[in-house]
Amino acid sequence: MTLPLDRPPAASAGNDLLLLQHWEAFCGWLLLQTAKWPKSARFTLTQRLENHALDVIELLVQARYEPQQRPGLLRSINLRLERMRFLCRLAKAGQLATPAAFERANRDLDTCGRMLHGWRVAIGERRETRREETSL
Repeated sequence: MTLPLDRPPAASAGNDLLLLQHWEAFCGWLLLQTAKWPKSARFTLTQRLENHALDVIELLVQARYEPQQRPGLLRSINLRLERMRFLCRLAKAGQLATPAAFERANRDLDTCGRMLHGWRVAIGERRETRREETSL
């Protein structure tokens, strides 16, 4: 399959599209990893991680196409990323994830968190939140 020649390179795409592309790749990898975990963790940790990952995809798509709801959706995504970080730590502590898989998951979660922060800054959401916090 070839891409159209008039399509802009990914590097020039907006924060939203880059984050969505990166998260999609991460989800594919994560689903393959969690499928290898034992059944004893399948309905607890595995299911929670997978559900959060899939929820983030849905929220990213929604945030991309619904600008009025974007600030709230981006905050919700950030909270889900933080939950996933803790769940990954539990998976490592329970020896479900290899150290290499844990490192990759955390690296990708951190990258997506940074991209999400960039998106929030780009829409001015983070600066307004900080002003409200300092005025209290």
